[in-house]
Amino acid sequence: MNKNEELIRLEDFVDNLLNKYNDLKGKYHNLEATLARRDEEIDGLKADIAELRDERSEIGTRVSGLLGRIEQWEADQTEEETTDSGEDAQGSLFGAEVAENN
Repeated sequence: MNKNEELIRLEDFVDNLLNKYNDLKGKYHNLEATLARRDEEIDGLKADIAELRDERSEIGTRVSGLLGRIEQWEADQTEEETTDSGEDAQGSLFGAEVAENN
C-alpha cells in the first residue's frame, strides 16, 4: 500500500502542476492580448499626435499670415494717414466697408 499512496501523491502533485501550468498559460495569453490592444492604442495615439502637430503647424502658419496681413494693413494705413488730408485709418477702413455694403 505504501507504493500506492506514493503514486497517489505523485499523481496529485502532477495534476496540481498541470493545473498551475494551464492557469499560467491562460494568464500569459490574456497578457499577450492586453499587450496587443495597448500597442494598437499607442499606435492610434501616435497618429493622433502627428495629426494634431500638423494641424497646429497649419494653424500657426495661417495665424502668421493673418498677422502679416494686419501688419501690412497698419503700415498702409500709416502711409495713407501721412498722405491723406487727415482722415483716420479706422474711418477709412470702415468707410470702405460700408460703401461696399451699400
